[in-house]
Amino acid sequence: MHLPATTTRAARARALAQRGLTTVEYAIGLLAAATAALILLRVFNDNSFLETLTDWVLSVFTQVARQR
Repeated sequence: MHLPATTTRAARARALAQRGLTTVEYAIGLLAAATAALILLRVFNDNSFLETLTDWVLSVFTQVARQR
């Protein structure tokens, strides 16, 4: 079965639009991943956050050890 040229052209246009949309989705995903990585670097390079986290973990371990 042979499709008319207009249908084929329309189908190609839809496929091209879909491909472009996929490219935009990948670009947004990569941008989001890079942003998340930068935020995590900022948080974990902050010494006060790391000290607070370490103190909290040590206090939890100390409380568990005292209960035994």
